[in-house]
Amino acid sequence: MTDRAIPTAISDLPYAEDLRPFSMEQLHQDPHEAVHFDGDRFEGVHLTGARFIESAFTATQWNGGSLRRCRFTDVWLHTVRMTGTDTAECTWLDSHIVDSMFAGTVSFNSEVQRVVFSSCKLNGVNFRASRMTDVVFEDCVLTDVDFGEAALSRVAFPGSSLRGVHLAKAKLREVDLRGAVELDLTSGFESLAGAVIGRAQLITLAPALAASSGITVQDG
Repeated sequence: MTDRAIPTAISDLPYAEDLRPFSMEQLHQDPHEAVHFDGDRFEGVHLTGARFIESAFTATQWNGGSLRRCRFTDVWLHTVRMTGTDTAECTWLDSHIVDSMFAGTVSFNSEVQRVVFSSCKLNGVNFRASRMTDVVFEDCVLTDVDFGEAALSRVAFPGSSLRGVHLAKAKLREVDLRGAVELDLTSGFESLAGAVIGRAQLITLAPALAASSGITVQDG
């Protein structure tokens, strides 16, 4: 998935010509296939278990509410703002999320495969016990994001800042952290066994790694 160009405009989508405008009367219809959500604002909306297929979201806002156990397949999110929304146990497949912001979202136990986050801000997002495979966070800022007990496989963070990220009891496999421009972990140093980091990053993390291993570093 990382070899594919990231769609930056709705016209870049292979299904762009099939999209039809969304109307609130369709809110509880399922599945939402080939639908364009444009500039819509959702306050406390509950769409548990809904399915979104080959659909686009542009400049939409989600405040509170629940999208738990929803399935997003081949969707495109651009300038989406999601605050305090329950997106736990969701499935995300073959999707692109661009220039969007997620704050305080509950996203634990989710399945995320072949998804690219580009130029996004994630603040206080809970991905605990989620399973991520072939996922890229490109030029993103991740602040206080919780990957505790998650399984991350072939996940990369090129150009991204990781600030206060939690990895406690996470299982990493082929996770590439070398491209991260900032790497600050709050917990889970033992989980780095399945990650690749750069020499400069290792030097920066060395004091915390030593402390987490019970090593006392003392001169003289």
